[in-house]
Amino acid sequence: MQTTIPPSCQQRTRQYWFAFGDSWSATGFQYQLYTTLGIKSDGKYYSPLAIAGATIDNSLATWGFGDMTSQIDAFQLYYASRPASAPWTADNTVASFWIGVNDVYYGFAHNDDPSVFVSRLMNRYRSLIEQIYSNGIRKFLFVNCPPSTRSPQVHEENDLPEQFQRHAEMATAYNEGLNSMLFQFRDEHKDATVVFYDSFQYMTRVLDDPAEYSYQDATCMNTDRSSCVWWNNLHLVGNITTTKLRIWCPFLRLSGGDITLQCIQRKP
Repeated sequence: MQTTIPPSCQQRTRQYWFAFGDSWSATGFQYQLYTTLGIKSDGKYYSPLAIAGATIDNSLATWGFGDMTSQIDAFQLYYASRPASAPWTADNTVASFWIGVNDVYYGFAHNDDPSVFVSRLMNRYRSLIEQIYSNGIRKFLFVNCPPSTRSPQVHEENDLPEQFQRHAEMATAYNEGLNSMLFQFRDEHKDATVVFYDSFQYMTRVLDDPAEYSYQDATCMNTDRSSCVWWNNLHLVGNITTTKLRIWCPFLRLSGGDITLQCIQRKP
């Protein structure tokens, strides 16, 4: 499918993009997603602060890697002062967040109550985005947890139907909690632009009908990034967020400045 970015998406000034999250950001999936959605610039400053294996806060859930809390600390140390190397402004800067898959698996593996566990996570998540809001960030992109219950990893490590059900319940609780937290954040910060991308919904479509997207099935893995939906046992292939991206959705716009997002719509 040929993708054309409209003239309105062509950037005339340098823009800054600070990416926070886990491996779905650190390995380039987030970059592919957002460039596909239309963030276009001749002078983009992309700072991937994300860490593979990250959770929101290691004091709440951890797999032994850095967390998003440390990523925010790094932003405070290196970028909050708007140094000469990155003199960002509220108008030309986006902060993106794609995290949750590791938190969901931790809560599932430790048999935590979804509502209690997710409430703790979202309270911490909110406090972290408040920090960079206080630094002057006003444009935010958020992506929810993908349908990781259907990943080869979850199926390799579990085999009982009730386990898959519990994992799915944790993922659902996480996404619902994120949605509620973002509505509250947006309502309490009228000067902020908050854009949400539903990766769970779109990727579920692909997994429900992989042939429609030219994939063999919903379970195979292959690093060729073309024949199978899964690149490894946890990550979907990058093509899903680039040339094979088909989403029924309206245009999304980060109002103000020149930063525009476009969802690629499925042809009739």
